[in-house]
Amino acid sequence: MKLLPATLGLVLVLLLVLNPNGVEARPAPTDGHQKKPSSNTFFVFGDDFADNGNLPPTNPVTEMSRQWAYPYGSGYVDADGFPRPNTPSGRFSNYKIQSDFIATMLGLEEAPPAHAHTAEKTCDPSGMTFAYGGSGVFDSTSNDVPTLAKQVETFKKMVKDMTITKKQLSGSVALVAFSGNDYASTGVIGLTNPKDINAYIGKVTKEIVANVEQLQKIGVKKVLVNNLHPIGCTPSQTRTNNYTACDIFGNLGASIHNSNLQQVMEAKKNVHIIDLYTAFTNIVDHVPGKGSELSKQFKRKMSPCCESLNSKGYCGEQGESSELLYNVCDKSNNFFYWDDMHPTHAGWEAVMKQLERPLREFIDQD
Repeated sequence: MKLLPATLGLVLVLLLVLNPNGVEARPAPTDGHQKKPSSNTFFVFGDDFADNGNLPPTNPVTEMSRQWAYPYGSGYVDADGFPRPNTPSGRFSNYKIQSDFIATMLGLEEAPPAHAHTAEKTCDPSGMTFAYGGSGVFDSTSNDVPTLAKQVETFKKMVKDMTITKKQLSGSVALVAFSGNDYASTGVIGLTNPKDINAYIGKVTKEIVANVEQLQKIGVKKVLVNNLHPIGCTPSQTRTNNYTACDIFGNLGASIHNSNLQQVMEAKKNVHIIDLYTAFTNIVDHVPGKGSELSKQFKRKMSPCCESLNSKGYCGEQGESSELLYNVCDKSNNFFYWDDMHPTHAGWEAVMKQLERPLREFIDQD
């Protein structure tokens, strides 16, 4: 691929942002939920970074259902600390994801149960996860999953019919975790004018703000909002150069989004932006020789633990004769990324360790 002018290159990279990948359906682990007492309830909205089982399993497995089959969940450990390898739970990782680590900070065992696997007219005491892998702020022609507004509307209906109680709302924390699917939408393909690009990014961030305001109006006390991670450093973007360097246009696009989000959010009370961009960058794209201690634990920072044999394939893909069309690393703790887009358990742990102090301070403040 030849180098493109900065503006057009930015658009094309933005189009490649998120591409949820698939593998053999298994039930989600259900043991060990919420053994710790907590005064907080947790409600989770977003996409792959937060989905813990809302996207359904399929047979045969597809790119959008791979998280229900091996090798996803291969690092799973049960509530008593015993390894249970090959236990996919609908998470886009080998074990825990971002929402699980935030849940722990709230005094919970793991992220609250997925809405799709919760009985009608019920809500777990810990809260609920409404996030869907592949989801965006706006409708996408490629993924038929609920947008942010639709996820919030489902939550609103559950509050209105009192499935979610006032008591649960009184200690509620929400996570809004979107990692860039809107910039992979076919509707963005024709944008080459900088004004059009900025206008589209503005639409995305304004829609996030509108839904944050809606959550607060419904009664959520505190809202956490992800900014965009450095998407140019994901394996899907670094594969073409043998996982050696980040794509500058992808990271520039994320930076523009983040700057815009900061501007429209800064006047909001009880809203905290989770700075994934800095936390990821500290590990995968730091200045040579300036890597953090957390960065040094990963021998492979931009290559995936689970790698498709085909650049257009996905982790967990199988051929017609059930042959494996991917390779899996032996030591996932050495890899920051699990597949072409999503961090390993160890990767998320390192990211959230950096963000824990400001996040806890925000949650604890009156």
